[in-house]
Amino acid sequence: MIETQYFQQQNQQQNLLNSVEFTDLTAPVHEDRRRRRSTTLQDKQAISNMRIRRRAQNRASQRAFRERKEKHVQHLEHELEALEAKHRELEKSHTNLGATNDKLKQEVESLRSEIKTLKTFGGDTGGSLLGSPVSNGFDQFEQDGFFDSTNGFPF
Repeated sequence: MIETQYFQQQNQQQNLLNSVEFTDLTAPVHEDRRRRRSTTLQDKQAISNMRIRRRAQNRASQRAFRERKEKHVQHLEHELEALEAKHRELEKSHTNLGATNDKLKQEVESLRSEIKTLKTFGGDTGGSLLGSPVSNGFDQFEQDGFFDSTNGFPF
């Protein structure tokens, strides 16, 4: 008799464990409650209308978000094009200024060598070896108004 009670108790515990193990705890409990509460046809229609309105509202929100996103992307693309054009312009300007700088450096070296030659051979003749007056090398800039006449600095 004790053995029978023991086996019955074991079976009950095993059944209890099996029921606990296979219980789906992820099942939505709230939907079951809603279904029990909405028994009338009007309640069902009201819930259905609320779902329809909510879905329509979600679609409209998603559409608005996509439109805002597309506008933002277009704005960024235009900004990128403008920045790329500005970058090309600056690169071109940089190249031109570099060439001008190199040209001016060569001219300065040429003038320095001419001055050195004049000091070595000419002394105080007041002219270059070719018989023309000594140029300070900035005559072309003075004619263009590149240098300010008061202090000789470009502005």
